[in-house]
Amino acid sequence: MRTSADYLLPRTTGEARRLQLQSELLREATETLLGALDISESPSCIDIGCGTGDVMLLMAQKYGDRARIVGLDLDTGPATARFAAAASAPRFELVQRDLFSATPLPGAPFGLTFSRYLLHHAPDPVAALTRMWELTADGGTLAVLDLDQRGTTTYPLWPPYEQIESWIRALYVKTGIDNHIGHKLPHLFERAGIGKPDGTKVVGVIRTIAELAEFLPLLLDMIRGKLVDHAVATQHEIDRVGAELATAPQLTSTYCYRPTAVGVWKQKRA
Repeated sequence: MRTSADYLLPRTTGEARRLQLQSELLREATETLLGALDISESPSCIDIGCGTGDVMLLMAQKYGDRARIVGLDLDTGPATARFAAAASAPRFELVQRDLFSATPLPGAPFGLTFSRYLLHHAPDPVAALTRMWELTADGGTLAVLDLDQRGTTTYPLWPPYEQIESWIRALYVKTGIDNHIGHKLPHLFERAGIGKPDGTKVVGVIRTIAELAEFLPLLLDMIRGKLVDHAVATQHEIDRVGAELATAPQLTSTYCYRPTAVGVWKQKRA
């Protein structure tokens, strides 16, 4: 995994809010993947790269109060804040640590090792998968959800969104992030020694631009510095697109096909 300093986006309240909005977009895909797994009623679970803790909350809803749920992240601040604000947050364990740390994790090995939208940030996805498999108990399941950005577009075509996505693709190339990793997950499972997946789920989401009116400016603001630093776009170009985003709330009939979410899982035979 990358260190905290290597994470592409800044660790700010704006980024935490963007992650929450992204989690809402990914809720259906996450619930679909969790629903496909053959998991005991009260497993020990870990969400690797837990972010704002949304997946942990979904785990608690599905597996109940008796499940032991651990969240691992390089920065557990967003999840801590999220749970503190909740009226009745379940008992979670948050661990601020690198995936490859030699320090034992509480609850390991796990009946469910889960990762959402983390793997494309890993410099070595195969090594990350191998480590996740090591953390999975005999009889347990490893499940990974990640993106495939190839098909995202708008209809009717809306240039500001297309420009942002074009910049993101260029930025990913320059920073070594694989934004097409979703469709590669089955092959990566095999390369990591996990074997062929037991199953896959692919979920696409379509939203109006108006429904993305808060998300898109946050996204552009979060990547602004990186776009300039890597000579992908100038401040003037970013400001121009940012101004065009002001019309987003009015676009109730312009639709956006978001990056596809690909889920893959494998049970570890005892």
